[in-house]
Amino acid sequence: MADKDIDFGASERFGAFTGWEAQGGDSAVNKTRAVALDNMGDEAASDLHDARTEVTCRYQCNNNTNTIPATIGAVVESLDLTSIEISTAEGRAAEMSLAGHNHTNNAHADTLRQAAHGITLAKAFGATDFMGGTAGDNASCIEGSINISVEHVDQNDADGDHLVGENYGGKIEARSTWAGVPSVPAVAGWDVTVVTTTDENTGFQKTVVTGVKALALAEPA
Repeated sequence: MADKDIDFGASERFGAFTGWEAQGGDSAVNKTRAVALDNMGDEAASDLHDARTEVTCRYQCNNNTNTIPATIGAVVESLDLTSIEISTAEGRAAEMSLAGHNHTNNAHADTLRQAAHGITLAKAFGATDFMGGTAGDNASCIEGSINISVEHVDQNDADGDHLVGENYGGKIEARSTWAGVPSVPAVAGWDVTVVTTTDENTGFQKTVVTGVKALALAEPA
């Protein structure tokens, strides 16, 4: 018998991006189930409604010339892009994870509130400090990550199916780990919420910087 026609490899669920290779992900269709009970507490009838597709996709960077999805909250490949996470570290390729969703009923169009985040990645391999800190003479960033996100709210109709949705609360959260202590933890514009310096008897001093900044959302022009 011949092989069955089953797809092999990772799907580019949010599309292809320059300098990134899809590594895997998932697409799950979720429905809400309502039930009616009889006089003995047993299920007498049920109803499925509010079909919603949740999608994630992981990518790995292969080039210093690369493209990150530029607009959080935009509809990309028919999905409302609500999260972009990028992780970098010494000695490995950068990784990116995208997440989003859409609905069977009254699907989101690319009219939701969104924002261009302005985050770029200058190198495929090694650590990146996304907050633009200054190392000084005796420090180096060894890990850096960022999460660009929007909150999202949906309203269902009288039958429990999706009616309308909107994005809100856009923000960027970043975390950088330094060997040593940076002379400046972040450039202006970041609210640095935590700076932790640790040491241990068998390792070098490290500093972890956590920061956040808001993103101004607007309807697309």
